[in-house]
Amino acid sequence: MLVADPTVATSQGVGAHGVPAPGPVRPALPGTVDVAIVGAGCSGLATAIRLAEAETETETGAGVGAGAEAGSAGAPTVLVLEGRSTPDPRSWCSWDDGSDPLPEARSASWDRWEVRTDHGTSTGTDPAHPYVLVRAADRREAAERRIAAGGHDTAGTVRVVGGAPVSTVVHTDDGCVVTSRLGTVRARQVLDARGPRCPDHVGAGRVLLHQRFVGHWVTADRPVFDTSTATLMDFTGQDAAGPVRFVYVLPVSPTEALVESTVFTPDAADPFDHEGHVAGYVGRRWGLRPDEWRVVDEERGCIPMTDAPARPDARWSAATAVVGTTRQSSGYGFARSNRHSAVVAQHLAAGTAVPPFVDGWRTRFLDAVFLRFLRARPEQAAEAFRRLFALPGPLVVRFLSERSTPIDELRIILALQKRPFLAALARTARDAVVRTRTDRDTIAQTRTQTRTRTRTRTDRDTAVRSGGRS
Repeated sequence: MLVADPTVATSQGVGAHGVPAPGPVRPALPGTVDVAIVGAGCSGLATAIRLAEAETETETGAGVGAGAEAGSAGAPTVLVLEGRSTPDPRSWCSWDDGSDPLPEARSASWDRWEVRTDHGTSTGTDPAHPYVLVRAADRREAAERRIAAGGHDTAGTVRVVGGAPVSTVVHTDDGCVVTSRLGTVRARQVLDARGPRCPDHVGAGRVLLHQRFVGHWVTADRPVFDTSTATLMDFTGQDAAGPVRFVYVLPVSPTEALVESTVFTPDAADPFDHEGHVAGYVGRRWGLRPDEWRVVDEERGCIPMTDAPARPDARWSAATAVVGTTRQSSGYGFARSNRHSAVVAQHLAAGTAVPPFVDGWRTRFLDAVFLRFLRARPEQAAEAFRRLFALPGPLVVRFLSERSTPIDELRIILALQKRPFLAALARTARDAVVRTRTDRDTIAQTRTQTRTRTRTRTDRDTAVRSGGRS
């Protein structure tokens, strides 16, 4: 049976649906579950839904459900622990590739998109793969409706609980112990689905940029937003000096839109005035006076853009972590996370090790070159994006959703600026050499330290056996 937690509330927000307010009773957690998922975001909910609706091998006693205390006829039990007790303001976007296990949660979509610069505007379209917006509140509500409806005889019990930040995950002989604000739960397997954190630094030969953003959900007093087109990047009127900055616009109605200020910066502190950037843009593009529009919701965050391998939180080594699903060069991760959730759920259901998400070598290489271009020549980024999105829409979407062919990638390379990208290519090769030397030096240093410690122990043991006489 599928069970929704009635004490969990979701945000109404823009484009969201109303749900009951949280009840006054503090929810009691089950003592034992098969799978505990930490985080009810994109990966967490997608994996939970796939676990709930997948046919498992419970009849034969295989999989995570074998012998579960709380299960039904051996079916897997899943507990999703979400740290937030307040509404989740986040949203996710991507080109629809059919991988979303909750397509009914789509908040809005666009068949046409554009990139605007001072030198021109590029537009694209791909009706087979529209650009979709999913708000966290809509997705949470859709998941809870799906959970409450049930209807799958082979599904296990799934429960989503908010206000339960997890502090520790500890290995035991038969699984893990998960400690949260609401209590302790024993789980056979634990999935850390909290998503990536922006690292403070990366090793030699690596690139790290911080994609920092502040998005304002804006309501205008008069209809000014063109709902036919999503503005993926608007570089118009931007100062060419400094880091890459642009505005992102998703119009959900003639009077409602997400207007987001974004910066690609090596500075983790991000001193940029995002609020002022949005306010100035609203007045400049649509001619709205300050008293003609208002901010009704906000989201902000940081997405790491780096070619350094993603690593799980070492403090949570007892948990399997969903890492590396965000694309290094763009920050897009929604569709990639949805695709990987199917793999994660399959292995969790079978009780086998979950493989990490790994891009193909061509994607890793092209992303590494592009990151070095963005770091070295931020003033040319606007033109690079304009040229990219001037190519046919289906070609661009294939490339951004990792479905491109070598011929597609060659067309993209030939469309971009030659000299700065050749320089970025050369720097990518030099950085690879630096990493190789650094790794070799680290290995040699480790071996030297190990030999030194071994000799020290040997000398100490010899001194002890000889009574301390030299």
